Amino acid sequence: MKRITVLLGFLVLLGLQVVFAQTKQITGTVTSAEDGMGIPGVSVVVKGTTIGATTDVDGKYTLANVPQNAEFIVFSFVGLKTIEMPASQSIINVVMESDALQLEELVITGYGVKRKAAFTGAAQRVEAETVRAQTDANFMKSLQGSVAGMQMNVTTGQPGAHATVLIRGIGSINSGTQPLYVIDGVPISTGAFGMRSGEGTQVSPLSTLNSADIESISVLKDATATSIYGARAANGVIVIQTKQGKEGKTVVNFSAKGGVSVIPQRNEDYRMINREEYIEFTAESLINEYDVKGANSYLGYYGFPVTVEGATAFMAAVGAIVDDNTDTDWFKEVTRNGKTMEYNLDISGGNDKMKYYVSGGYFENEGIVISKDLTRYSGRVNIDATPTKFVKWGLNASGSYAEVNNGAGGGYFSDPITQAYMQLPTDPVKNPDGTWNMNTWNGYNPVAQRSYYGDRSFQQQYKAILSPYVSIKLPFDLTFTSRAGMDFYDLREYGRWSYYQPQGADMGMLGEKGYNTRSLWTITNTLNWVKSFEQHNLNVLLGQEAQRAHDDEDYLAGSNFPSMYLFSVSAAAEPGSASTTQAEYSLASYFLNAEYDFADKYYFSASFRRDGSSRFGENNRWANFYSVGAKYRISSEEFMASTSNWLTNMTLRASYGTVGNQDIDWYASRYLYGFGFNYNGQPGMAATQLSNPDLKWEQTAKFNVGLDFSLFSRFSFEIDYYKHNTTDLIFGVPITLTSGLASVLQNIGELENRGFEFVANANIMDKTNFRWDMSFNLSTNENEIIELASDEPVITGYRIQKVGESLNSFYMREYAGVDPTTGSPTWWRYNEDGSREKTFNYNQATQRIVGDANPNFFGGFTNRFKIYDFDLGFTFTYTLGQDVYGSSLRYDEHVGNSAFSPTTRYVFENRWQKPGDITDVPRIILGGNNNAHQHSTRFLMDGSHIRLKTLSVGYNVPKRLLAKAHISGARIFFTADNVYTYTLNTVRALDPETGTDGILWWNYPVPRNFMFGVNLTF
Repeated sequence: MKRITVLLGFLVLLGLQVVFAQTKQITGTVTSAEDGMGIPGVSVVVKGTTIGATTDVDGKYTLANVPQNAEFIVFSFVGLKTIEMPASQSIINVVMESDALQLEELVITGYGVKRKAAFTGAAQRVEAETVRAQTDANFMKSLQGSVAGMQMNVTTGQPGAHATVLIRGIGSINSGTQPLYVIDGVPISTGAFGMRSGEGTQVSPLSTLNSADIESISVLKDATATSIYGARAANGVIVIQTKQGKEGKTVVNFSAKGGVSVIPQRNEDYRMINREEYIEFTAESLINEYDVKGANSYLGYYGFPVTVEGATAFMAAVGAIVDDNTDTDWFKEVTRNGKTMEYNLDISGGNDKMKYYVSGGYFENEGIVISKDLTRYSGRVNIDATPTKFVKWGLNASGSYAEVNNGAGGGYFSDPITQAYMQLPTDPVKNPDGTWNMNTWNGYNPVAQRSYYGDRSFQQQYKAILSPYVSIKLPFDLTFTSRAGMDFYDLREYGRWSYYQPQGADMGMLGEKGYNTRSLWTITNTLNWVKSFEQHNLNVLLGQEAQRAHDDEDYLAGSNFPSMYLFSVSAAAEPGSASTTQAEYSLASYFLNAEYDFADKYYFSASFRRDGSSRFGENNRWANFYSVGAKYRISSEEFMASTSNWLTNMTLRASYGTVGNQDIDWYASRYLYGFGFNYNGQPGMAATQLSNPDLKWEQTAKFNVGLDFSLFSRFSFEIDYYKHNTTDLIFGVPITLTSGLASVLQNIGELENRGFEFVANANIMDKTNFRWDMSFNLSTNENEIIELASDEPVITGYRIQKVGESLNSFYMREYAGVDPTTGSPTWWRYNEDGSREKTFNYNQATQRIVGDANPNFFGGFTNRFKIYDFDLGFTFTYTLGQDVYGSSLRYDEHVGNSAFSPTTRYVFENRWQKPGDITDVPRIILGGNNNAHQHSTRFLMDGSHIRLKTLSVGYNVPKRLLAKAHISGARIFFTADNVYTYTLNTVRALDPETGTDGILWWNYPVPRNFMFGVNLTF
């Protein structure tokens, strides 16, 4: 029996030996050919079997139980060339190269980095090359036209100004509409800051950041991508990743560029008339006034001959003509050729224990409008350290200081551009003795006003972002990470209304001092479990986050200065207003995110977040948000094998989830009192806001379905349909005035956005010395109001909010043109049966919804070429089917209602002058022609346009020519921004681009920038 037992044991051991002899283990590392870094998420499969693994965050993998007779190991990653390696070695290291078709491989979303191939949501990544292609203090403007579904409105060329960003439409009526910005994992404060931000004097905190430090920007759009941010993600999320150090030798990069900014091409119709034309125009208006009013006209009352000579003499008598020589182009006087200079230096490198990136930058932008400019100094330090295989820590820190000379924004009376359209060409800038001419027709001299002793709006910005983190590897494949974030913004301002401004002169000058500081603190703790077994991959993230913000504002003003040469507010003899405010809010959050995929074919994701915000009522302070997503790579199925030679990838994805909007006043739900009231000479307080303990988040449900496919490894396409439904909109609901207040905030209303997005990328040609890449994107967005606070529409001037209509609908009378017999304006009056007839009575015309500021299509088109050592790139942006309203045209294109004021060439050249003239410009009559200047479709235009946004040409100096100078790389380049704009229909404005409301004012023109520069690498 003993012998039998020993024999059986021997046979078992022999069998096991045979079994194990038939398998083996293969390990290795997969790195990138571009930077030598490990590539996470690469699929490693034994060819012809289901045995596989996925590389970890360092690009390492282990294949167990590989059959001894296995021939090849297949390494694949979407966007990289698939590699087959012989399975003969136990260690196989692989270097993977980019495929001919460049795809956005990684998406920085949620609280980590994901492969786009495995990402179930809708997001788009923009690389540093695009960010650096345009020169602007605010790097966000470079994204215009680059991201499908992202509508950017750049309406001003003011250095450092903000740009309005909409991701898949306007998501709210009374709450915030801008996305959440996250830099290196830290949410930051954005928006328009400044003591006169409501007057267009706005600066953006984003302008304090150096675009040279940016590695990439990910724009997150659907619920899968954004819901993990919960209460802050209703309007999308923009995640910015800055450059990090890489393992290897120390690399030094230096870049310098400089150039000029010039006025963009101007529509000839929107230029102001000159001296000779002005005299002819005004004389005609005086003569026509006499024809209408007779003895009650100016010429009749004062007894001047009803001739051109008589009218001209009258103009000289009232001061509309100063002398016989003055012919001032006021637009030219308030503008100039600006200049821009930028210098950046960064040093990076490291080893397996520590990597670092250190940079410094200087940026100077002298604007094209006099006395408006920006100067910025910036610095950054990014460190990643791995002292042991269990611990990793790092620090991302940046700081900047900027000085901005600002001024009133477009549309405000004291703005230089506004005044340029209101000054007479017959008024000189200076008197014969060289002093400023302050005796202009309207009392303003915009050139004097922006001189050294004129008006002042000076701002000093301090910005700091600090983000340390520590990550610890725990047993059972767990990783704990703790990250702290601090965003600090400090704005100090000085403003002055000088003696060169009529209001300032009346007060003996007004001096203002403002101080605004905001700090935003965030702490995030996550526990991450990543597990791979065979072809199954699981990634679970559990997290906790807390955020707290503090705002501190001070303002003081004084007037009656003893001298125009004094700048300090303390020199004012008469104290003015003074105020201080402090505010805080906090947010507490818990979240869970889980992702699963199998065989690089089926992907599933889900997230849940619970947020509690101090901004909302005590009964609804907490809210839950969630998302689910799925993705199916059809092209990986066996039945698709016959298409593999031309169909590189075909994937279907879908997602649904909810996000919130907490971008309301920090104390919107509270009962508030104000102080400073006087009761019979005694100090007191009064209620300023009623409480609503039930006030809660506006919540957006997001649905997205998309199809991705690529052909011949050269062409890729993405098609998405989305529908966003926002409920519980916050409105101020009217209440009885016996309460002492007019309204209380309540959750009433619903808004919907829906649309399509299309993205195409192509590698047209890829030869040894020639490469041509192209990308195109097109987006649509339909906005519809589903429910309002009441059944009645909200009408504000020529705007309307009505159920079933777009949020930005125009509501006004329809202009019917000029009566060819009399030259009088006419409008359309609609009857109950739908028929219409012309009327000369403006008040009898029917007000109707006549247009929509929401474009039908928008997007961009980019081409990039590499020819030997040269490169060429250009980007077009376009907006089609957008109605825009020239609100300023009521003044610029007046027909006599603005007495003795200049007008545009469009009016001068197209005005009605005699019976039979067919035109849309009425007869010129001093005092106006029958309400022709009132709001109507006379000033409503099609804003469709195509713009050559950026153009760049570069030359990469051959390395053989640089070796002796110890330079490893050098590129000389030229770039141009806002090169040319083509309008499909004539838009009478400085620029056809408007804000989301579609309103055109006298905005600061967006300049053309022409830059030359050099990049050096050591």
